[in-house]
Amino acid sequence: PLVEQWMGLVRDGNHEREPGQLDEVLSDLGPMPSPSNPEELALWIAALINPLPALGVAPEIRPAMLEAEDASERLEIVRLGLEKSISHLDKSRPLW
Repeated sequence: PLVEQWMGLVRDGNHEREPGQLDEVLSDLGPMPSPSNPEELALWIAALINPLPALGVAPEIRPAMLEAEDASERLEIVRLGLEKSISHLDKSRPLW
C-alpha cells in the first residue's frame, strides 16, 4: 500500500519533472518483485523512489541501501524513505 500511495501522490500532485517520468521509470524497472523475494523488492522500491534522473521528492536512500547488510535492513530503509517522501508529498512534513 505504501508504494501505491506514493505513486498516487507523485502523479496527482504533478511531481514528475517531465510528463510520463514515473511511467518511464516503472517501464525500466519492470514488474514489482513479490514480497517473497524481499531483497529484490527493497532494491526495486529504492530504484523507484530514487530514480535517475531524480524526481526530487524522496530522501536519498541509495548509499544506505548499498551499506545495508541484509534484506530486512534494506526493507526498513525503503519503508522509512517511502514514509518520509509521502509526508513530504502530502505536505504534512516537508523535507525541505
